[in-house]
Amino acid sequence: MPVTIRSALLTVASDAEPLLEEAMDGVRSIFRQAVPGLFFVEERRVASDRYLIEDILRRWCDEEDMDFVLTIGGTFPAAGHSSDEITPEATAAVLERAMPSLPEAMRAYAVEEAPEALLDRGVAGIRTRTLILNLPGPEPLSRMFAEAIADLIGPIVARLQPVEQPAIQPSVQASASSARPEKPKGTGLNADEFAAFLAARRDE
Repeated sequence: MPVTIRSALLTVASDAEPLLEEAMDGVRSIFRQAVPGLFFVEERRVASDRYLIEDILRRWCDEEDMDFVLTIGGTFPAAGHSSDEITPEATAAVLERAMPSLPEAMRAYAVEEAPEALLDRGVAGIRTRTLILNLPGPEPLSRMFAEAIADLIGPIVARLQPVEQPAIQPSVQASASSARPEKPKGTGLNADEFAAFLAARRDE
């Protein structure tokens, strides 16, 4: 696992779902305690604008090389033509590999205490080497979702890091052949001896 997990937090607020700073503090605290070396080095708060959200996520993954990107808010049902609650669609547009098991685990964890967990439409997945995860905005739902999978963030991020290739060692066979002594040179006649040999044959 990397010594430092560079993370970014994007909160998506709307008039229908204002985000409370108390909820944000709770989520930050859960991930910091559960994941050694995790630091939020970028934080932004935006309105529910799909293309703005997509642009920020791409930049954090492709240019800022974040290890983990967390979004909070904008994951509940809304009318199809509306720009509200658009975070899952914006996130899915930038993902290269989906990880549906994470949202499924979060909903299953929270549903007994908070049945509205089943209303959440958040997604999770990978872009390049960055893990992206959606959380719902309301407290305590966001806290329960974070608690459900916080311990998994470190192992997932570790799997996304480049693997160092060992230095190529010469093969035993190559080493043996290079150390093999040279064959002795032939001991045939030299030019003068060969000429004398031919002359003797003619005189016979």
